[in-house]
Amino acid sequence: MKNNQSRGERIRGKLLLTGILLSGGAVPLLYAGEVSYNLGYTGARSDNITRVPVNERKETTHSLLAGFAYAEDTRDLVARVLAQAEYRDYSKDVYDDESVFNLNSSLVWMISPRRFQWTLEDSYRQVLVDSTAVDTPSNRDNINVLSTGPDVYLRFGPLHVLALGARVGNVYTGSAHLDNNRFNGSAGWLYQSSSITTYSLNYEILDVKYKDSAFNDDFRRQDVFFRTQYRPSRSQYELDLGATQISRDRGNDLSDTLAKLSWIRQMTPESTFGLSAKREYSDTATDILTASTVLTSGQITAPPALSQGVLSSDVYYARRLEMFYTHRGSQFGAQFQAGRHNLDFELTNQDREENGGRLRVEYLYSGATTLSLFTEYTSTEYLNFIQRDRDNNSGIRLEYWINRAISLGLEGRRNERNSSVAANNYVENLALFSVMYRSGTMFTPASGR
Repeated sequence: MKNNQSRGERIRGKLLLTGILLSGGAVPLLYAGEVSYNLGYTGARSDNITRVPVNERKETTHSLLAGFAYAEDTRDLVARVLAQAEYRDYSKDVYDDESVFNLNSSLVWMISPRRFQWTLEDSYRQVLVDSTAVDTPSNRDNINVLSTGPDVYLRFGPLHVLALGARVGNVYTGSAHLDNNRFNGSAGWLYQSSSITTYSLNYEILDVKYKDSAFNDDFRRQDVFFRTQYRPSRSQYELDLGATQISRDRGNDLSDTLAKLSWIRQMTPESTFGLSAKREYSDTATDILTASTVLTSGQITAPPALSQGVLSSDVYYARRLEMFYTHRGSQFGAQFQAGRHNLDFELTNQDREENGGRLRVEYLYSGATTLSLFTEYTSTEYLNFIQRDRDNNSGIRLEYWINRAISLGLEGRRNERNSSVAANNYVENLALFSVMYRSGTMFTPASGR
């Protein structure tokens, strides 16, 4: 079984890799932000690389990784960039050798502070093509989501602000008929009742035009909602209440409640707790760009969502509930996350309910040695047909720092799926060895396989 890439995809991959490396070299020349470079090698031995119930195939994968992180927070520029390129060599050619890229970037240029600014966001990653099948290289595809545009703030006294925004966006995928252009507009009246409390009435519009309208249904989404933001010294609260209406070129119009609540609490200097609940219409590109903004934010934020993105042009109504807790002490660290998601697709038979959690415990044995135990469990029930999948991925990792820049890692992992569809059952045992170099602590490269 081979994962074939078109010539266009390979060219785009090489261009992206070149852009990542050139951007990393240019950043410190242009700005005074913090930069961290990272290099690494990972060797992975799998006893079931294709993740099948019978006729398992063994494979050794050699991966070379390179990445950088950049952060700046000044009066004129707020920027966050996390970028990584990985080349995977499958020694037995069970899959074609491949280049895998990940990019999460956000840049806000304060052209006129508190009056006029320009935002650029870009996210590039791999997502599943078929959510009902197992996660293998042949069931992944690339997606890039780009959004850029201005924000204008018109101030009427010290407490009232009219905020106007516009965005032009583009979605590129490995499947050409899913590519689309996106146009966003927003308007909000903000009232700052105190230094830590802001109320606002907001209107947002998203217009999506697919390049191949024969396979897809163009749509326009309009949101009207009231927002409350409360940010005391060690907490963040945000509440949105409103409604969403979606107009589609061929399908029926849609409407439903928009409600979001997020609470993040810095309990101690070492511990953070968070809770979020959402009811909203969304789509693949919107979710990916939202996750990218969270990952590159300079504020205290939640970890990435448990749900994995799936390549789709359909809109869906999502009900999400998530909580997390992190603790990082001088010797022990822990990360816990649990979530429940219900996704109701409008056109495709992908409706599903997901429940899951992840736990990671770290023990700093010495200043140079860290032992980590981790496990992740997900249960997915499809609502349009009979299928229920239970995935469990658990393992142990030992990391030893030769010096402040170079580390060695040994990891053993077991990936397992129990499914009501017999062909989706599998057990994979994975052993990994890694050598990593990092110039700073902002970002450490990690293989996605």
